[in-house]
Amino acid sequence: MKRLPARRTSVMSNLVHNEQVKLTATFWNNLAVAALLGVFLVPAFYTRHTMLQQALSIGVGVAAAIGLRMLSHWWLRRLRD
Repeated sequence: MKRLPARRTSVMSNLVHNEQVKLTATFWNNLAVAALLGVFLVPAFYTRHTMLQQALSIGVGVAAAIGLRMLSHWWLRRLRD
């Protein structure tokens, strides 16, 4: 069995690492979109909440969506480092 040169192995290792980072960032970004959609869809169909409960759930959901989006952006920046 032939061994690959060290440089080629390093390049392939970097490609695999880059793909893993991109997949993880995509996961966090998709989770942020799901949280954002869930925050606005659930209160629209479940109207038994008071106005304060709806405002709190929307505020927390939007904060979670923004936080997850920032996490995915930070994760993608790791590719440049």
